[in-house]
Amino acid sequence: MPTELNTNANANDMTKKLWEVHQKDEYTRVSNYKEAVCLGCLKKDVAAATIADICEDCASKKGREPLLATVTTKLYGLCFFCAHYKFGIEQVNGRFCKTCHDRIARVTKEYNKKGGMMYTDPYWIAMRKKHGKDWKQIMSSGSSNYRR
Repeated sequence: MPTELNTNANANDMTKKLWEVHQKDEYTRVSNYKEAVCLGCLKKDVAAATIADICEDCASKKGREPLLATVTTKLYGLCFFCAHYKFGIEQVNGRFCKTCHDRIARVTKEYNKKGGMMYTDPYWIAMRKKHGKDWKQIMSSGSSNYRR
């Protein structure tokens, strides 16, 4: 038996308006079975909304129809789908199925296991190699004479 969706009965007017807009669109609507089109794989399955970082290449492959909203754009960052650092990252709000949520979780777990941005970003890895064990002091000192 399908369960009734929470239509944000106690929400403000803006939230209700967004819900109505999403429910009118065939790609962003949610059925009574809590099924929606997944932004990651474009299949209709049980989906939950989340915010994810996606590069321009992955976004062009996935399509834009089921996208709920673009939260912000970043100059540079880690794409949660191809797991590479790239320029032109978008932070998007979209619905993802369990498989795509697991993919995002795997990328973020690896990122955290390696130590975060300072140990996974190619720029910071190169700075550590270039400046040796005192790379943090050299990079934060503000001097332009790093090494001669």
